[in-house]
Amino acid sequence: MYDETIEIIQRYIDSLNIHGAPTKLVSRQAFQDRVENIFNTAELKPTYGSVRLHDNSIATVPVFDMKTMILSILHDNTLMRQENFATGLDIFTGDVDEHCPQNKCYGEIHTGEAWQPAKERFCGRDGKYMPFGIIIFGDKSHTDLHGSLSVTPITFTATFFNRAVRNNPDSWRPLAYLPNLAYGKGSSGSAREKIQDEHNCLAYALKSLIDLSEGGGVRTVVMGREVIVKPFIHYFIGDTEGLNKWLGHYQGSKPGMMRPYRDCHCGFDSLNEGFPECEYTKAREFRRAMRLVVDFKKEGMKMLSSMSRHCINNALYQTKLPLSDVLHGANKMCPPEVLHTLDAGLTIYIFESLQGLISGGKSRENLDSQHVRMSDAIRRQSERNFPRGATRSGLIDSTRCQSSERKGNLFLLLCIAHTADGALTLQHELNYTGPHWKNWLEFLKLYLSMEEWFHDARPKEEVCRSGEAVVMVMEDIQRYFPRSKDSHGYKIPKMHGLSTIRECNKLLWWSRRSIT
Repeated sequence: MYDETIEIIQRYIDSLNIHGAPTKLVSRQAFQDRVENIFNTAELKPTYGSVRLHDNSIATVPVFDMKTMILSILHDNTLMRQENFATGLDIFTGDVDEHCPQNKCYGEIHTGEAWQPAKERFCGRDGKYMPFGIIIFGDKSHTDLHGSLSVTPITFTATFFNRAVRNNPDSWRPLAYLPNLAYGKGSSGSAREKIQDEHNCLAYALKSLIDLSEGGGVRTVVMGREVIVKPFIHYFIGDTEGLNKWLGHYQGSKPGMMRPYRDCHCGFDSLNEGFPECEYTKAREFRRAMRLVVDFKKEGMKMLSSMSRHCINNALYQTKLPLSDVLHGANKMCPPEVLHTLDAGLTIYIFESLQGLISGGKSRENLDSQHVRMSDAIRRQSERNFPRGATRSGLIDSTRCQSSERKGNLFLLLCIAHTADGALTLQHELNYTGPHWKNWLEFLKLYLSMEEWFHDARPKEEVCRSGEAVVMVMEDIQRYFPRSKDSHGYKIPKMHGLSTIRECNKLLWWSRRSIT
């Protein structure tokens, strides 16, 4: 409506017949072109690529130039400040200060065990190149009720920023926007064809990164110092469905699936084990299977089926794509993280179990009324670091809650359980004796504290000793919050993710990522 509004204003000005009237108002496009020239932002515009899909239709994919986006970070004076960098890391060489006290903890990304091998692989040990580790995030977002108006933004940031800066959206840059490829097509096309379409778009989006890596990096000046920047992908962030698609893995976790979890060899019966002996899938396994499909299709498809992988040209298996893990490829670079494993995963199952354990009627009404009172009381506290719940639905109804609000409601449940009325109602509905009730309360405390512990910087020795505590939480979830009989219980990928999240943190230590 900009041009229409400008036209109305311009007609009014002309009708006044004012002597010496100002220059005519410019149109929207002319105004944008003028601003673009003033601030020199032409290179930041995306290019619109055309990708052919399996049904010969064309998808338009907006892609941003990787070199321009990286330079927009490195030349941003508000971001490139010493206080914004991870402590104990030389951003120009990637070297880690072993004497820095913060590096005795798993806290920032360079404290993980995967950083040093990746840095040496792409930049060597002589400090000639500046490593630019990349964290890529992708998750589908929609603006309507049914998900038709959806898009998958792919964004990235640098690993040398500290946690606070990485949580700031200003430190992230767009790489591409994958359109809703299924819109208007119903159920036409197999799962393999649909995933192949997404990988074709993803491969197009990653092309500029490959070209940049093959060209030897970017020569530029960063904070007054001439450097050659070497970019590489350190790991990916996403939800279970999205990362399954990016790895070409089957969705779901049926009992007959050979490898129900996306990146390891574990079988269905191992999904709820506390100490699974995970063997990560190697990149050469998938490449060998794809080569076998060319020569002996039946044997190759059988091998892919045993890996629970689709027969696709996977964009993340491109030989020239700069990945931090040369042995496992993207398989070991798609770790579970707290948001999708707990807040948007196991916490939902806890509330669903409570809905079956707690009857309706006065008991549910009593808990909901206490939920409202407790939520109001928490808001009035001077301590503002409590997780915030939601009162738009009942206490144990998590269907209309955001992920962080589910954690807040679980905290409110713990507070209610320590009141006289709340304890009486819950203990009666759950039919717990004194010792069982104390153990149930202890579990809620341990579950919530575990989530905060995962988010915090912890001494490396403490992380290595934490296995038994995590297993205790896993066992108590299954004991106190059983799932319905028509489900697979807790033999689900999110439970397996909880069992491996500690080891993944040691390898690729990340911290809280805000998703808005």
